Amino acid sequence: MQEILEIKELNTEDIKFLKGELKKTYVFLFCLSLFSIVLPGYLIYLIFTNPDIEDGGFAVLMVIIVFGFWTYVGINGMIKSREEKQGLLLQKKIEGNVKVVKKEIVTNEGHDSDTLSHEITIYSQIEEKYRNISIYKKDYDKIEVGDFMRITYFTDNTSIKALIFKEQNLKYKSFTSTKAFDK
Repeated sequence: MQEILEIKELNTEDIKFLKGELKKTYVFLFCLSLFSIVLPGYLIYLIFTNPDIEDGGFAVLMVIIVFGFWTYVGINGMIKSREEKQGLLLQKKIEGNVKVVKKEIVTNEGHDSDTLSHEITIYSQIEEKYRNISIYKKDYDKIEVGDFMRITYFTDNTSIKALIFKEQNLKYKSFTSTKAFDK
């Protein structure tokens, strides 16, 4: 199999896929916005109605600071989603065959526990950069360095439309980062 990537025109199916990905972001941000409006009001109500709290002013200030930051993050997310929607039709669709150049298990250290991310690395000749793809562990175990995969993705989106390995479309897949790669 030969390693070939091509730039293709967006079709209606691609636009539906990209709009679906944006809708997921909008739903998340809408829920975040509702949560950041309702919960602080409820917490401030509890602060004023609870006779055991001696310094209600400090508690109200902390609620305002925490949810002010939360609202700031939500607004920035909405702005970014709006920019993505405006650039939706300007994206490039890239599809073709790529070779797996590296496999790694990445440990994300957390406060209570660590999580593992199973990633494979490909090289995009069109973009002239390496791209990491996060996939399920069961699919990660099947893939070896040097295997070829068929891929369809968009330049300005972390979601991958299709990642096919041995005639099987891998379910969970997304780009994680584009970092330098040393062979």
